Amino acid sequence: MIHPRLHAASIVTAAAAALLVNLGGPALWDDDEPKNAACSLAMLDSGDWIVPTFNGRLRVEKPPLANWIQAAGFAVCGRDETGARIGSALLTIGTCLLTWRIGRRLVGTQGGFLGGLVMATCIWTAVGGRAATPDAPLLFLTTLALWIFVRSGGTGVAPLTMRAAGAIGVACGLAALAKGPVGLVRLVLPVAAFLLFAGWQWLAGIVPNVRAAAVRLRLPVICGAALAVATPWYACVGYRTGGEWLRGFFLVHNLGRFAAPMEGHSGSVFYYPGVIAVGLFPWSLVLLAMIAHTVTILRPHSLHRRRPGVALLASWTLAWVGAFSCAGTKLPGYVWPAYPALALLTALFLADWSRGALTFTSLWRDPSFGRRAVMGTAWATLATVGIAIGVGLAIAAACLAPGDEWLGVIGLVPVAGAALAWRYDAAGHPARALRAVAVTASVLVSLLAGLATQRFSKAQGLRESVAAIAAAAPGSWACFWNVPPSVVFYARTTVAKLDTPDDVARHLAHHPRARVVVDSRHVPLVRDSLPPGCDVLARIPTFDDRHYVVLGPPPDAAHALARAP
Repeated sequence: MIHPRLHAASIVTAAAAALLVNLGGPALWDDDEPKNAACSLAMLDSGDWIVPTFNGRLRVEKPPLANWIQAAGFAVCGRDETGARIGSALLTIGTCLLTWRIGRRLVGTQGGFLGGLVMATCIWTAVGGRAATPDAPLLFLTTLALWIFVRSGGTGVAPLTMRAAGAIGVACGLAALAKGPVGLVRLVLPVAAFLLFAGWQWLAGIVPNVRAAAVRLRLPVICGAALAVATPWYACVGYRTGGEWLRGFFLVHNLGRFAAPMEGHSGSVFYYPGVIAVGLFPWSLVLLAMIAHTVTILRPHSLHRRRPGVALLASWTLAWVGAFSCAGTKLPGYVWPAYPALALLTALFLADWSRGALTFTSLWRDPSFGRRAVMGTAWATLATVGIAIGVGLAIAAACLAPGDEWLGVIGLVPVAGAALAWRYDAAGHPARALRAVAVTASVLVSLLAGLATQRFSKAQGLRESVAAIAAAAPGSWACFWNVPPSVVFYARTTVAKLDTPDDVARHLAHHPRARVVVDSRHVPLVRDSLPPGCDVLARIPTFDDRHYVVLGPPPDAAHALARAP
């Protein structure tokens, strides 16, 4: 394996390949990225760092920490996609390093290194770490709280120091300023994980009773520090908005989201296991085996030397996955803070497998056959998924980005990695097999995140069309029925919302350079009310069967753009 002195550099290199390559290439995706970025630009332009606004209106969905980070990114890297995303990418790299440091103490040097690599090269790290959303700051801060707990001897029996408890509270308080939906749950989940671990210590006979285990956590200090950090901004924004922000945030976007599905984001109790299986890929190939290994380590009378660390990591995972499995609204990013613990548990399984020290296969009649069967299944699954990725990308490109069907060759990366891993494993070189999987994961997520996303984004075309029209002749922008956040960000202005066809006609008639964005499904509603001289400035495709139509009086530059193929 790689020398320990090179572990940090190797993890940073792998994470940078997944997160920084072509970071600003793809346009801002979905609704969350452009809405967050537009809100951050509004803060930067107005100088109001307290009240979040979007498109000239109060935004109650998110606290401001992500906006503050994005504003710094815009100031350093420019007002573009790179500026919006650079903060998330750098914080995610920091999370990978924290995962490595936590692993060194809990699962050993090799396990910590593998855990950092797993965290740096899984699919969801490349997705969430490149997104202009609050997920990356939240992930970093919760992982920081776990690192402080571990570094301060949290897995032992001595009480946390006041300084450590205060630092954990500060990290939790900042996390409460990072994420909106179900924000209060996110504030207490690190503490809930520590309490679960305290309960395990009592059941394992490490501490005499539950009360003693809980007292050593210094919960009043943690909670007091968290409130001291988070309360001033919440009090200030409540005062500035007459309580409107607090009502919308806590009642709608916290209690409402937890109690019932919102915006169609629902799922069963099996939702998050499926999400983790996809998000942790390609390392999730051993997910079931990792769970069996973990359960065997935690069974009563187990003598595994990493048992306390495994118990803490399992408690951390159960707190996040269990809590959000009970929530009405479910989204993949909600359980991302559990990934560092999952990465380290996976790394411990792989490290024990490479040493021939798997716990659950030792219970089999032929342990060596069990080890070969588990990993043989993993290599076969990796190759099969690689073929599926190749076919899926080619089909998706044929439908959404014609001419880019060659993206299907990316699927050959997992196939080649599986072949190499199987060959090394069969030859008795498990360390080389793990190295092959690590390289495969790094190359795969880098190609998917840095190359494939840009090709599909370019085919969508909203960024290029809106930015070109806005640059050719600045005008008064509006949207019929709904306002896509990407239009607000790329038009670089406030976009009016028009509710009726008569509103569209009046807007076009009263503004010489009006631009109205209409969903293609709604064009028949406004066609008859358009004033003379109005033309189609652009038709913007999307990833489904509709497109956006930009209407307005055509200046020469916009007219040429509309007639371009």
